[in-house]
Amino acid sequence: MSSQKAAQKTAQKIAVTLLSGGLDSLIATLKASETHRIIQALTFDYGQRAVNKEIQAASLLCQRYGWPHQVVKLPLSSVLPTALKQAGQRGGLCASENESENPVEGEARTDGVNQTTRRVWVPNRNGVFLNWAASVAEALGADGVVFGANAVEAQSFPDNTKAFTEAISQSLHYSTLNHVQVLSPVVDWTKAEMLCYAKENDVPLDAIWSCYNANETPCGECPSCQLFQQAQQEAAF
Repeated sequence: MSSQKAAQKTAQKIAVTLLSGGLDSLIATLKASETHRIIQALTFDYGQRAVNKEIQAASLLCQRYGWPHQVVKLPLSSVLPTALKQAGQRGGLCASENESENPVEGEARTDGVNQTTRRVWVPNRNGVFLNWAASVAEALGADGVVFGANAVEAQSFPDNTKAFTEAISQSLHYSTLNHVQVLSPVVDWTKAEMLCYAKENDVPLDAIWSCYNANETPCGECPSCQLFQQAQQEAAF
């Protein structure tokens, strides 16, 4: 096959992307767009505290890059941990109201999962997101679903690991007639590497939202903000 025909075949691939408006999902989508045409970006409203900020960021990014954008509301508020709940929300199955929302150095681990992770853990969140997106992808004739799993998040969250993405891809092979696959182009990247890619490619980092809270500006204290700050230091930003 000639290089021209190979390029044409690659260009015909299309994908749906999970776009939260944060760093990981944006860089994953941009990398995937090198081989796939993004025909739908999905942002999930599952009752999280930062939902409006995430939707706003994702919307702005979609306008910039020309990706069709859809907000999907999912009924996950009953399983949200306290650290992610919106003001006034009650109930939930995870963290107690008295637990700290910030990471603790040297904290004890239970079953291999640290307590900081447990405070912000939403049971099967990425599994739900990817399965929903796969349904959309098949309906639209897309080949894949873009997922921003990466090496840093994988250290704490089992549903961000390469093993998880490979396993769910295998599952989707059977649950979609066109065998939708999970595309995780930054699964081996650190957040510092993503920031370097962003700098090299003129990515509008001022438009993203990577904070668990919904203040006017990022809080700088939640686990997500701290990981972003650490990445900035590593990337010498």
